[in-house]
Amino acid sequence: MNLSRLAIGFLMVVPTVLFIAAAESATEPAPANDASAQKPAAAKAAPAAEQPAPPANALPTNAPLRTRLPAISLPGSEGGDTAATRAILDAIRADPGMAGADVSVNTENGVVSLTGVVRNREQAAIASAYANRQMGVLRVDNALTIPAQ
Repeated sequence: MNLSRLAIGFLMVVPTVLFIAAAESATEPAPANDASAQKPAAAKAAPAAEQPAPPANALPTNAPLRTRLPAISLPGSEGGDTAATRAILDAIRADPGMAGADVSVNTENGVVSLTGVVRNREQAAIASAYANRQMGVLRVDNALTIPAQ
């Protein structure tokens, strides 16, 4: 009985994997002729000053659909670390429950280090939670201290 269930599961998974692999390796079809490609020559030769500039983050019009552009901030990248640090600090500073806490955040290769002094365990947990929720964070090292009372 277990062998038949295994065979059925195998027969359900293999076609799906093959379909995904085929879709990933398929070439892009030639672009269809649309109305914009059939503009008169006078419209195409318009001066550059009259045509608006494309946005800075726009893809080229001849880019294939399956182009995988790298994300701006990947975990462990310099931009990702800076963005994560800024977002964590902004969240901690905006939280009224973190009043009186002095927290420093440093992110290096996706690892966030929290240092400083907090008033109680709840503030340490809040700061750690903000760090854990941030995209691009792989690990949080919580070295926050609570003063003796």
